Amino acid sequence: MKQRRSQDGVPDERRADSQSASSAGASKSRSNLRVLLIEDNEDHVMLARRALEERGHMVTAVVGGAAAADALGKEQFDVVAADYQLPDTTGLEALRQIKQRDKTLPIVMVTGWGSERVAVEALKEGAADYVVKTPGYERELARALELAVEKARTDATETALRSQLARRARTDSLTGLLNRGEMERLLTSEIRRTSRRRRVFSFALADVDLLKAINDKHGHAVGDAVLCHIANVLRGSIRSSDSVARWGGDEFAVLLPGAGFSGASAFAHRLARLTSGFRPVSASENLPSVTVSVGIACVTDAVSDVFAVLNWADRALYDAKVGGRNKARVLVVGQAADVESESDGCSGTPGTPGERPDGNG
Repeated sequence: MKQRRSQDGVPDERRADSQSASSAGASKSRSNLRVLLIEDNEDHVMLARRALEERGHMVTAVVGGAAAADALGKEQFDVVAADYQLPDTTGLEALRQIKQRDKTLPIVMVTGWGSERVAVEALKEGAADYVVKTPGYERELARALELAVEKARTDATETALRSQLARRARTDSLTGLLNRGEMERLLTSEIRRTSRRRRVFSFALADVDLLKAINDKHGHAVGDAVLCHIANVLRGSIRSSDSVARWGGDEFAVLLPGAGFSGASAFAHRLARLTSGFRPVSASENLPSVTVSVGIACVTDAVSDVFAVLNWADRALYDAKVGGRNKARVLVVGQAADVESESDGCSGTPGTPGERPDGNG
């Protein structure tokens, strides 16, 4: 017996099974909705309730806007159906009040004959859809409520996805800190603010000493554990107004708005104290204590060049490395000042701008 096929070559029986499964899936996703039904009288409540409960929905029915507000304060709903003609208010006013309470709750407006103007106004106020009250409208209402919930859930998923993608575009995947691109954007904004308001700020580059050697000898898992630890220390070392980022490789960047020389120095000391002596649990006994070198550019004058700030911070970091690592240097625009790390008894020695001391950091 030949199997019947449609024009695209798919067996009709298989197509029917697929459509049936798809329909069943859609029906399942739309069932058991918690519906708040706001009507103008008990007769209309009875009609709409029967149609909704036949489709598996749980209905809380009220008459009037005041009763609706009371119900919303006591229960959670997936969707609302609101009649325009209510005994104590209008459906539009009820719509506005509900949207003030929960902007994401889908609402379907129910209007009478010739109420296109009301329907358009309801859509402008945030209604998901509207249904005209004609004979048998309750069946159309049930479908409209289901579609409104489906659309609201799809919109919520897409919004969450966009937010997640935007967050990933701004953050470092290993440490969860901001990434370099986002820090450069924040630094550019801070430079503009500083130029307008003539206030000071500091920008720091922190480099994990000898991270390449740690990776080579103990493995990248240990190196990653070191980076994540430093990231957590940095999070706990900054103010709410500050920003911290993974700058790349073994470097981190910190933006300190309003911090002058003393504030920058205090940050450097605090970071050195909190990072000193860390050893990952997974590391062998011969792993040396983790240390960090810090270079800070303290910008006291108006500056319009991001690259100049980066170069100053990089020069200060170079000087800290040349001075023996585990040190901090603060470079105030036009003059350099040594800052002794609390984890090292020696003060830094000014270095000459140029290449890093070696390729191992």
